Amino acid sequence: MNDRFWDDMPSANAPQNPYAPTATFGDAIPGMVGMNSGDEAIRRKFLGHEASVQSMGLLYVLGGVLTTLGGAGFLIFTLAAIRDIPIEGFVVSAVIGSIYLSIGLFQWWVGLGLRKLNPPARTCGIVLSCIGLLAVPLGTLISGYFLYLLASNKGQYVFSPEYTRIRKATPQIRYKTSVWVWALAGVCVLCVLFVVVILVVAG
Repeated sequence: MNDRFWDDMPSANAPQNPYAPTATFGDAIPGMVGMNSGDEAIRRKFLGHEASVQSMGLLYVLGGVLTTLGGAGFLIFTLAAIRDIPIEGFVVSAVIGSIYLSIGLFQWWVGLGLRKLNPPARTCGIVLSCIGLLAVPLGTLISGYFLYLLASNKGQYVFSPEYTRIRKATPQIRYKTSVWVWALAGVCVLCVLFVVVILVVAG
């Protein structure tokens, strides 16, 4: 047993300071996740930005689903028409379908990572946002906002290990998703269902 540990402990008869700050559970054991008033204040300060990034991730997931279905459908139609098109046309169509399928799966992965505030997904999201700036004018506006969410100081902090610790220490603090996010998500879902119906009817 370490004698120095017991030497550092105050005796039972030692006078107590009633004005001394009370240690939280997280402060008592270094490295253990715990909550204090500072963690809660920081979480509430960055909660809106955190929720915006996660909403962005949801849009990427839905966009990835739509793009994946489009690429898969293109490949299916290409394979079905293999006897009716020249080999050059078949190769080109297969490459295009594979590219769309890969982009959709990549968007899906990035979206899920942003939902979990995964740092590698942040880097990939910044790349996708920079590419999206070329889609003038609507894509430029949306991608510019996404770029702000990820590349700003707040965006950098919500993906940091420190903020991850704070999130784990404050699970009771949640953000209520705004109506416009649910509306936009609903539109994306309808688009996905529309593509699925078209593929089924055409098949």
